[in-house]
Amino acid sequence: MTLLRVRFAETDQMGVAHHGAYAAWLEVARVEWLRERGHAYTDLEAAGVSLAVSELRVSYRAAARFDDLLRIDTQLVYAGSRGCRFAYRIERASDGTLVASAETRHVATGRSGQAVRIPPDWSAFLRACAGAGAS
Repeated sequence: MTLLRVRFAETDQMGVAHHGAYAAWLEVARVEWLRERGHAYTDLEAAGVSLAVSELRVSYRAAARFDDLLRIDTQLVYAGSRGCRFAYRIERASDGTLVASAETRHVATGRSGQAVRIPPDWSAFLRACAGAGAS
């Protein structure tokens, strides 16, 4: 679970978070999800592999506004040899209102940008976590 506060720069003239902010929030939640499990994303990149976002889907349910504290629950729902998929639930922390649900799909890429296999140790870790529940 990741907590973050909607910053003024992420809002429009009405004080509502811009849809583009959600992609960055999901990235923060994903990186923290890995860190909480003892696997820093920088370690994967040091091994020459990145998890490129190949698909992003967001279903907006309620407005997130400037200074709202948001809770993002992240779950790894699929892990394969060349990619993975995360699901997210974004709620307003103060009252539990569902702000959005989202999903990202990722393809493992090497430094050249070509699709590659996820390193065996990372693959085992991700497969063990897949479907293990939100946090």
